[in-house]
Amino acid sequence: MSIDADDISRTMQETYDHYFLSDGYRRRYPEPNVATMTYLLEKGLAEVDQILDFGCGNGRYSLALLEKSQAHLTAYDISAASLAEFESRLRTTSHRERVTFVYDDLDGLNKYACYDAILMLFGVLSHVVERNLRLQTLHKMRSLIRADGKLILSVPSIFRRRPWELFKYGLARTLGHARPPQDEAGNICFTRHIQGRNLTFFYHLYSLRTLREELAEAGFAISEWQPESVFPEWLVTQSRLMRCIDQRLCSWIPAELGYGMRVLANPV
Repeated sequence: MSIDADDISRTMQETYDHYFLSDGYRRRYPEPNVATMTYLLEKGLAEVDQILDFGCGNGRYSLALLEKSQAHLTAYDISAASLAEFESRLRTTSHRERVTFVYDDLDGLNKYACYDAILMLFGVLSHVVERNLRLQTLHKMRSLIRADGKLILSVPSIFRRRPWELFKYGLARTLGHARPPQDEAGNICFTRHIQGRNLTFFYHLYSLRTLREELAEAGFAISEWQPESVFPEWLVTQSRLMRCIDQRLCSWIPAELGYGMRVLANPV
């Protein structure tokens, strides 16, 4: 049977609420990917005035940026539990007055600033599994960003992630058995057991070509692309040795052979 967009959104909200409430996310991803954080600073995010972290989670990247800048940051997420954790972590800092929280309300972003930089990190866009909804989201980002602004996003690579699910749903499409949203190439779902519960994750996996096409349709042009990591992000955030090896390997491989791809896009 098909699953409509509202069902997927509710499932993803429930998945990430449980993920954060159970401490599973914090244990798996205890800190930012150092390479991504370094990239953000190299692109000048310590000097900008307005940042939107779209899909901010528990503030893994936002908190690090607030430490390095004086920017005002708008934190958006569909998970109330993740925003609550982010706000709780902010209470031990001096940054709370520089953060605005927006919970699951795209239109609610209209009342805030025109952004110098928008972040969509660690596969946020890929959780929007219907193409028309991804394009709506990207068009919204285009309407919120300054003419000289930067969109920095990372997405999972179709050449590295979940080969069994890709084969299974690809075969179903070939045989005419796939139902929405798995009838779209690159769409998968999988289940992971996290602290006593099976959680369902929806993903759209990208090639550089398909990412470039969607961004272009929404009014963005990619100016830089590179691998986000070679190893899974949980590994590079938990092990210094693996992080060092990963950074060396990333300098040698094309973006699409990374576990994820990180791109810089600009409005056109």
